Amino acid sequence: MTNDESSPTAQTLPPTEATGGARAPAAPPPPPPLAPPPRRSGLVWSAVLLALIALASAIYAYVQLGNLRKESARRLSELEQASIRATETANRADAEARAARERALLLETRVTEEQGQREAMEQLYADLSRGRDEAVMVEVDRLVAMASQELSISGNVATALAALQTADLRLARADSARFLPLRRVIARDIERLKLAPTIDITGMALKLDQIATGVDAWPLVSDARVASPSGVVGPPEQSDLPSPAMPWWERWLVRLQSELGEYRDLIRLRQVETPGALLLLPPQQQLLRQQIKLRLLTARQALLMRNDRLFRADLVEAQNLINRYVDTRQPSVAAALATLKQLGSTALSVDVPQIHDSVAAVRAARTTPGR
Repeated sequence: MTNDESSPTAQTLPPTEATGGARAPAAPPPPPPLAPPPRRSGLVWSAVLLALIALASAIYAYVQLGNLRKESARRLSELEQASIRATETANRADAEARAARERALLLETRVTEEQGQREAMEQLYADLSRGRDEAVMVEVDRLVAMASQELSISGNVATALAALQTADLRLARADSARFLPLRRVIARDIERLKLAPTIDITGMALKLDQIATGVDAWPLVSDARVASPSGVVGPPEQSDLPSPAMPWWERWLVRLQSELGEYRDLIRLRQVETPGALLLLPPQQQLLRQQIKLRLLTARQALLMRNDRLFRADLVEAQNLINRYVDTRQPSVAAALATLKQLGSTALSVDVPQIHDSVAAVRAARTTPGR
């Protein structure tokens, strides 16, 4: 302030005094006067105002800072709670994940065990299936071989047909697609055998057995007392008169028996073509019956073997023995002779089809592997 107040006085001093008595050249004109400086009070008020503004700003900043701290603390608390919840959720998720992994591992172990058991069961089933199929094929092979032997040796179509039908039924029970070609071949052979001519071998053998059974009851020519053809021996009735169609000796015999009455059996006349038949003793009669039975049984054996020549020869020999030594006037003997004659006229040798296709198909099925 002192310097400012002395400045105008110095500026108004005369030039001579300022230069020490020497005359100086003329000075330039003085500059225009400056504006008076602001008063001291304005500066103070300005400073106070600035201080108030600064204080207000500081107070506002402090308040805002407090609010910011509170908001930050609140948000930090929320973040901490959220972090805690997230941590708990993560822990639960981790626990659930571990449990899920354990369950998955357990399930995988069980699946592996079940898969191994299933493979073992499939292998066992395959082994059983192969064993069952092999057993079926062995049985079918035996049946087809038996049918082929029956056709080749004895020509028995009925037995061969029954064997093939049994084999086809066994294959049907197996219910396997592997056996379908074999079943088709067997079905064709079955149809061929059904159309083939057949001979009732069993019926013919039964007839021979019946005839052989009745041989012991047949009356022989050499018997001491031969029954009448009617099978009844008794006194003649008044109506039993000799017929004109009878030979003279039979008419004479009937007339003589009617005259003798109860003594009519003392005289008996018979016409015998072979006189030696009357001379058979009881042991010889038994041997004769056994000989007739033997011929019938050998004929039956030849029938079962389909030996046509031996069958006819035995039947002819049996008929000759019956005609020579047995009373053929009896109905049972006459019926037996008629049956033997009918059997002798039956042909045993017929052309029967063979089943080579079935035999080959069975062999191919047994050698071809398959499930």
